[in-house]
Amino acid sequence: MAGRGFKAHMSRYYRYYIIGGLFVALLVVLIVVWSRGSHEEPDEESNESTIPELETTVEVPKDKYEENAYDDVNSLVASYLGAMSTGDTETMASLSSSLSDDMKAFYEAQAKYVGNYSNYNVYTKKGPAENSYFLLATYDLTINGQSKSLPALISLYVCRNESGALYINSESLTADEEAYILELVAQKDFAELINKVEMDYNSALEDDSSLAAAANALKDEINKDAQEILVAKQQKDLEAAAEAEAAAQAEALAAASSQVRCTSDNVNIRSSASTDAESLGKTKTGDVYTRYEKMENGWSKIDYNGKEAYIKSEFLEDVEDASASEGTSEGGETEAASSLKPGDKITVKENVNVRKSASETGEKIATAYRGEQFELIELSNGWCKIKYKGEEAFVKADYVE
Repeated sequence: MAGRGFKAHMSRYYRYYIIGGLFVALLVVLIVVWSRGSHEEPDEESNESTIPELETTVEVPKDKYEENAYDDVNSLVASYLGAMSTGDTETMASLSSSLSDDMKAFYEAQAKYVGNYSNYNVYTKKGPAENSYFLLATYDLTINGQSKSLPALISLYVCRNESGALYINSESLTADEEAYILELVAQKDFAELINKVEMDYNSALEDDSSLAAAANALKDEINKDAQEILVAKQQKDLEAAAEAEAAAQAEALAAASSQVRCTSDNVNIRSSASTDAESLGKTKTGDVYTRYEKMENGWSKIDYNGKEAYIKSEFLEDVEDASASEGTSEGGETEAASSLKPGDKITVKENVNVRKSASETGEKIATAYRGEQFELIELSNGWCKIKYKGEEAFVKADYVE
């Protein structure tokens, strides 16, 4: 099971915690079962591996595990298992190098059925990387609705980052790391620990038929709920991606847009680029529109009352910024504009530039489109001082009513 076989099992089973159907890394169980079936048992005093020497360039120590020997490791394990018990996958992810969406779904589903983790014990051996640990942690858990707890076990590879902080390494392992960990797991002390948890687990189920039935049903329930959680997240991600794409397209359209003026009356504005498409309205000579795209088929995509619409390009001409937005008048107000009073609601009757000052050379803030309304603050010298998005701004009086 070394080499590629081990890697396949590691990537597939490392994160699932099942023994006798529940909560111990299946990878670990498979390795131990394989080693027991293939080799003789070591003598009582030896901690030699039960499998042949593996191909690793890193020396694998034969020392017995240390129990609860490192406070910082114990604290990390307790935090990780505590988050697991409540389905707090964000905390779990923060304590590890990665936590995939499918595993987040698994832990969130598991927490619906299992809680009350207690009696943590951490058994560590030196890991393959510098200042790292490979560990088995035992604990008790309670299935919701059951009075008796079950023994459980988890295997973790703990490393230190560049700042010296501990984290759970859940990335793909190198060939040396795989071989090293495989060797550790198969050593006599770890094998006996796994065997004890397995026996205690099976004994607990034999003594309580209700607990056995709950445990046997648990795997299918968790997998079913996890799948539903994962599908829901994937759907949400797809919707978010679609919204982001639509927003990006709208932004791109706005960036590429320009102002155009219609040169003829009674031109149909249509719902698509076809003379057979529904007519949404008709133009008047001089109407100004925002054009998003001048298409090769002779049509232009425009903004019409806040929606995309289409009009024949031959009836449109580009609008010069100053002449289209602010005209060429020398000042003064039209008769309609002169009747406006501070506090009135004014309506844009033709697209007009919004500026920071009452001057055609003033900094342009935005374009106000036909039909938009603003509160008038003051009318002076052919300019309307307005409230624009909470700030004072100016538009030419000739283009409002």
